[in-house]
Amino acid sequence: MNDQGIHDLQMKDISHSYGEHEVLKGVDLKIVSGELACLLGPSGCGKTTLLRLAAGLETLQHGMITLGDSVAANAAAAIQVPPEDRGVGMMFQDYALFPHLTIFENIAFGLSEQTRERLEWIQDALNRMDMTRHARLYPHTLSGGQQQRVALLRALAPKPKVLLLDEPFS
Repeated sequence: MNDQGIHDLQMKDISHSYGEHEVLKGVDLKIVSGELACLLGPSGCGKTTLLRLAAGLETLQHGMITLGDSVAANAAAAIQVPPEDRGVGMMFQDYALFPHLTIFENIAFGLSEQTRERLEWIQDALNRMDMTRHARLYPHTLSGGQQQRVALLRALAPKPKVLLLDEPFS
């Protein structure tokens, strides 16, 4: 298998409702590997829902989602690959840091295996972001910008194929 298209994200005919409230209807989207895409729209139009569906945090109700050559979700075939098996990193709007974990533990949380390589990557990343001295502290001790950097590092730590950022500039 070649690397071209291996990390493409494609969403076909995506529809999603919360009860009677339809937030997405027939959405088609293709983001090619290496491409940067931005979803724009008013509050409540379904941007976050679309990201959560891509990440596997919501069950797909209608349509299909592929990541590269793999089906991540197909509502008609009842396929729903778990979030941890999709290779998708997501940084949430509210950062969603775990208050009972240190900064280092928050970043390492999503690693399926805490290999020496990934733990060294975390240490190097903390150093690059001038956050090394905060590694053993807890999220409530950090400023909002520092918490945002921790959330970004946590999303990047498992080396995701696709990175989704919900309201990264809020």
